[in-house]
Amino acid sequence: MLKAAGRSVVSAKQSLYLPEALAWIAALLAMALMDPDGAHLFSFCPFSYVLEWCPGCGLGHAIAWLFRGEIVASWQAHPIGIPAVLLLVFRCGKLFYLQCQSKKANCYYCVPD
Repeated sequence: MLKAAGRSVVSAKQSLYLPEALAWIAALLAMALMDPDGAHLFSFCPFSYVLEWCPGCGLGHAIAWLFRGEIVASWQAHPIGIPAVLLLVFRCGKLFYLQCQSKKANCYYCVPD
């Protein structure tokens, strides 16, 4: 019984590797395709609604500038833009690696008794 529950948790976790990677790639592409000179129309950020200031403001613009090769403009928009892209690219790579490893090894045998 416990072994079966462990298998379902492992398989549920493995089934989330690919969707998470694709979500991060879609988010990066959306920010890369946006116009960095244009004003944003809406924001999901609760800080910008309540405080009218957000520590992450400009991050999307920084990523858009970075994808256009404008490193100085990216840094000026938000200094965390470059590390954020590097971190997300690394995370996507790791998720794809984990997905491939879970497909290679039948992970039902990986769960300890």
